[in-house]
Amino acid sequence: MTNASKNKGRAFEYVVRDKMTETFKSQFERVPLSGALSYLKGDVYAPWLPDFPWTIEAKHHKEVDWNNVLTAKTSLLLEFWDQTTREAMVMKKHPLLIYKWDRSKLYACWFDDKVKRVYIEDLGSTNGTFINGERIRSREIQSGDRIRLGNIEITVKI
Repeated sequence: MTNASKNKGRAFEYVVRDKMTETFKSQFERVPLSGALSYLKGDVYAPWLPDFPWTIEAKHHKEVDWNNVLTAKTSLLLEFWDQTTREAMVMKKHPLLIYKWDRSKLYACWFDDKVKRVYIEDLGSTNGTFINGERIRSREIQSGDRIRLGNIEITVKI
């Protein structure tokens, strides 16, 4: 990983920290040493909210090959989610991935096994997020739903 890539990742962690602080009205911080501490995983955490239920990963990538998500065995987006769930398991919390690619707006993906539901939320994208042809801001998704992000459409299997 180049220094420019590390700097971009660090800068995005600050963006996520500030967005979480604004949303939850409590100060969030970057995890020291980029998650290298065995007792603190993720990229952003809430030191003043010890019962905050999520481990937060912040990922900004210039190119996420969406075609790869649809046709191949691997993709960076899936790798981001796998890393988020692994780190959440270490912390005994739920995974929360906040990501963006290139110049997009922020997207969030999370899982809460107590609720047994999967949600998608559009955090202000230009082109919108659509479920089964309807533009949404936030909604629970079901197996079989068709999700469109920009010009990419996927079908959900849960």
